[in-house]
Amino acid sequence: MSRITRRDVGDAATGLGAGTILVIVVVFVGLIVASLLWAFGVFTSGAKGAGDVRRDQNNAKNREHWSVTFNSEFQQLQADQEIVVTLKRQAEAAGATAQDRDNYLGAQNNCRQDVAQYNADASSALGSPWVPEELPTHVDSDTYCGS
Repeated sequence: MSRITRRDVGDAATGLGAGTILVIVVVFVGLIVASLLWAFGVFTSGAKGAGDVRRDQNNAKNREHWSVTFNSEFQQLQADQEIVVTLKRQAEAAGATAQDRDNYLGAQNNCRQDVAQYNADASSALGSPWVPEELPTHVDSDTYCGS
């Protein structure tokens, strides 16, 4: 077995070349920087997520959207309530047909879907802060749609 001489080391260094060594160093440094950036993103994700939600909530377009949405959905609930009351009278009247009862049940189901949509929007992360003061934050389907 022979000893490694300075000349052998010099020949190997020349063979590898400074460019190859530089590429290896750059890749290694790049991996370290990418790892640090990833770790920073993971550690600050909670604060960033909360900040993003707060920013989205306070966006003017978000406020406008929810103002229009809540007002129109609540108006729809009131219209549904009137329809349910009218169809209930028809379904319970003397001479009511099976179609009258089906119409009443269909209106109730439609009303319950609209109540569910209103409640879902009123409890959403972006919508909940913008329920107008004159509107409820939760609607009971039995109250609006009958039981």
